[in-house]
Amino acid sequence: MKKLRYLVACAFSALIQVSATTAASALEASSSDFLSKGISLYQKKDYAAAQEYLSRAVAGEHRNVAVAHYYLANSLMQLNKTNAALEEYQHCYNLAPFSSFSGYCRMMLLRYGRTPDAKSESKAASASTADKTASTPQKAAYESGAASQEKLANEAEVKQLKARLPRLVAIVKETPLALDVMADSIQFRSAFIGEAEQRKTRAFERLEQSRQTLKRAESVTHSFVPSVKSFGETDEEFRSRRARAEETVTSLLEPFRENVNEAEKAFQTESSLLDNCINARNGFQ
Repeated sequence: MKKLRYLVACAFSALIQVSATTAASALEASSSDFLSKGISLYQKKDYAAAQEYLSRAVAGEHRNVAVAHYYLANSLMQLNKTNAALEEYQHCYNLAPFSSFSGYCRMMLLRYGRTPDAKSESKAASASTADKTASTPQKAAYESGAASQEKLANEAEVKQLKARLPRLVAIVKETPLALDVMADSIQFRSAFIGEAEQRKTRAFERLEQSRQTLKRAESVTHSFVPSVKSFGETDEEFRSRRARAEETVTSLLEPFRENVNEAEKAFQTESSLLDNCINARNGFQ
């Protein structure tokens, strides 16, 4: 009888240990799934539950994941927790200032009188939110201030983008100039073939470098142009934002395209010089 009781006690103890281990494993699994669960709940419009899961996500392994802060901010805004939502929008913008949803984060921050700053933590509100019942002049002044802040934010983004661009290739003008060589005597041109071949090779190398530099610049600026709408953004707002971004990128890439054109002209000049020198050796003027 005692032996039977002992066996039952051992079995019960083992059962408790297994249950505890299973619960711990389930908790660990759920902790790594807070982000996907929170997004799923948000899409189902269960904002309170979404906030709970997303708050756990950003407090844990997803603290530096921009999309986690983005959905948390949206959930908080839906729950009318405006200040907390703005903090999350700022955090999201800091982590990914060139992402597809950064435009919406910037818009929300500017709407509530905050200036987006991708280099620092969110700043205190620069001004209180304009009251919805304010008079027309007050609304106009507020909108004008928001537009100015948005312009400054865009200028800051462009400045950061410029800092990431590669340096232009220096297009060196060879001496003596090709025209001077071709204007000289046929004997001089004939003796210049070896130097002309080296000049053409150097010009070709600079042309290839300028082309590769243009490709790197295009790669850097590619993510600046949004490909999808931000949360809450209308089709018209998206098209306008995309058009502005494309205009900015075109302006930034123009010097690199001009650099390639200049390198191509230099290569053509040196190629013509070599052909002229070879012709001079063969007795042609």
